[in-house]
Amino acid sequence: MISFDHHYVDHPVEPVQVLEIGQDAPFLARGSYQQSDLRTIEDTTSFLRNNQNKPYKCRLVSICQRNSRRPLQITKSMLDFLVAGHEIGPSFWAVPSCFYQRSDDLEGVFCLPFTESCSASISEISYTIRYPEYKPQDDKWVIRQTGIYHRYDKTSSQSLYVLFNPTPQSKAHSQADNLLRNFCPKVESDPFWLHQVLFDTYFPAWRNYIAVHEQRLLPLAGSTIATFISGPLAVGYDSLRTLTALQTRFLEVPAILTSATEILDELCNVVSSMSVAPTNHGGVHYFKNYRRECIANSRNAAHLQQRANIVSKLLADTLLLRDQVLAKEQNANMLRLNKSAVFITTLSLVYLPSSFLATIFGMNFFDMDQTNNRIVGTPMIWIFFVSAAALTTVTFLLYYWLLRRDGAALQGLTPRIQSRPTWSIEGTGHDDRTLFIDRYMDTGQQTCF
Repeated sequence: MISFDHHYVDHPVEPVQVLEIGQDAPFLARGSYQQSDLRTIEDTTSFLRNNQNKPYKCRLVSICQRNSRRPLQITKSMLDFLVAGHEIGPSFWAVPSCFYQRSDDLEGVFCLPFTESCSASISEISYTIRYPEYKPQDDKWVIRQTGIYHRYDKTSSQSLYVLFNPTPQSKAHSQADNLLRNFCPKVESDPFWLHQVLFDTYFPAWRNYIAVHEQRLLPLAGSTIATFISGPLAVGYDSLRTLTALQTRFLEVPAILTSATEILDELCNVVSSMSVAPTNHGGVHYFKNYRRECIANSRNAAHLQQRANIVSKLLADTLLLRDQVLAKEQNANMLRLNKSAVFITTLSLVYLPSSFLATIFGMNFFDMDQTNNRIVGTPMIWIFFVSAAALTTVTFLLYYWLLRRDGAALQGLTPRIQSRPTWSIEGTGHDDRTLFIDRYMDTGQQTCF
């Protein structure tokens, strides 16, 4: 039974950052921006007590992980206080459940679907998205996830956002902080500005991610198609492993982008329902454009996945045919060895009787009587036959004993079959640690770090 535990830590290292803009002061007044860092339960209760009667226009609670495989940098009691202090609904808890300590790529393409709940003038929205991110220090791409909870009060136009980040000071957090610090008018006019920040920050990387893996696929595809059965191979079993890793990478992209497409559809519907002029609202066109981009990237990844599958099958068939050619050559060598063995055996049968007789008569057991012209034999000739029988018996016993030991001592006596040198295999020149990428792939390997 799989257990999704360890969502929180006992002692946070990174603070929970609360960024807000007050509602009483003018929006462009510098005193309306406030930032608070919460590290303990005491900090959380003090923050809620001091801000209980202070209305806000926009408040962003940013919670992070140390990395994508670690729990959230917040204690369970701190999160309980934040939820109770802001009257957050039960649908919120599905979002932090997606962030937990893990040791493998569990739920590698799972995205929490768009969830909406309405009560009087309060609307609550939550979901998670996955996206690729490049790690320059490791020179590899990884798949990360970010979650968002949005509580919007139509009466007071208050917006509460809870942003779950996979790393401290993530790109989305930094971008949101920059907009709030500079009092961007969009923050005041559009309650869905943070949703746009998420897609603006992370989703353009999908095109680069697909292009990088396509760049790895094209040389392998060209080398495989240009390979002749009788010529030297430029690709081999290592290339087949890389192709399998690329198939996995391309296969996960449509699944993730399909979830993002559904989220963008729901965001369009929500924005349209809250807007006075839904067809002219900029957010609707914005989310529709990103929806079209998701569909295009998904279509491209599906095509590359099919292409990688075709190339992988072609390479596997080519390697199989080369193995068959090698087996045929080895069989031809065995036939030549068998013919040589038959010829040598025939010569042995022809010359063995005469050799045996020459050996016997060449011994000192016989002598030529020149006077009487006859061969004189010694009565001690029985020594030869007894010795020969004893030596033959010992030889057969030794052979039987070696066979009882699985013939290990006889393997060194077997003939060596000479074949062609092994065909060279060129590496792909890419690190598939990942995977699963990323060596496969990583390999390939998509792993979250």
